Amino acid sequence: MPERINKKQFGQEIKKIRDQHSYSLRQVSYQSKTESESAISPSYWSLIERGERNIPKPDTLKRMAHGLRVPANIVLSLAGYQETTENKIIENLGEITPFDNEETIAIPVVGTIKCGPDGLALSDQTGYEPVQKSEIGDPKDYFWLKTKGDSMIGDGIFDGDSALIRKDVEIENGKIYAVIIDGEEGTLKHVTKKDNSIVLTASNPSYQPRIFVGSDMNEIFIAGRLIQTKRTF
Repeated sequence: MPERINKKQFGQEIKKIRDQHSYSLRQVSYQSKTESESAISPSYWSLIERGERNIPKPDTLKRMAHGLRVPANIVLSLAGYQETTENKIIENLGEITPFDNEETIAIPVVGTIKCGPDGLALSDQTGYEPVQKSEIGDPKDYFWLKTKGDSMIGDGIFDGDSALIRKDVEIENGKIYAVIIDGEEGTLKHVTKKDNSIVLTASNPSYQPRIFVGSDMNEIFIAGRLIQTKRTF
């Protein structure tokens, strides 16, 4: 379990997320309401941000995440309940270790990615794979993932292939990305993003597209864009 922070630090982090989204206290309060739970009042939210209340229990933390429009695991992680996949990606990158020549560099393998409907997003760093320096930019922007499953065989991506991922912010519709769903499930899929939806499409016709609409879009974290794959025989 990740190390817990104190209530003042937690409040500062929550306020930082709210400020990044330019949400008012009244707005996050309104957005925290769910079908089964009432809204978190602006006054209580303010007390949390000022560190004048204890860190809430998980159920309330999930409502706060809903109000902030971020995946629940991010807020739970801040409170020390679980580690986010986003953090795992960053922590597992480690140092870039160059090979003994000027042409290649070793990029860390940070875990596994499931090319299918289920599976753990990332595991611990498992080693390194080489890349030609001329083919990439800043090495720290890249990582390798091992694929599993058959959902992308139409693109020539098979179980056990190594997928080189470049961390991206901008999405180019139709390209293949490493996608984290609700902080847990990792998958390679073609991504199409519109104003109010994200569609994840496999290249194996046995798998139906997955469509995330409205607030469900907050469950999606784009880890990066697929640059290349390679196979070891």
